[in-house]
Amino acid sequence: MKEKTIEYKIIRDDTMPPLVITQSGTTGITIVLNESERLWLALHRNTIPAIAQQLQEKLTSFCDGVLSEQLYYKKIGEDDDC
Repeated sequence: MKEKTIEYKIIRDDTMPPLVITQSGTTGITIVLNESERLWLALHRNTIPAIAQQLQEKLTSFCDGVLSEQLYYKKIGEDDDC
């Protein structure tokens, strides 16, 4: 699998959360770090990377559900055609 490049931006905005993952930029994935929340980011600097494994598991579960649902609807559509 080809590794995707992830864009990173640092902002300073009191209305934004400390960390945001967006589907923008030239790569389609941008991680935004909010400098206004640098104390929170510093306190959680080791916790945030640990989220990756759990996030992958949740995304896999979510995507499996979506795919199962699509297969179910496809089967029902095929049954209606008979």
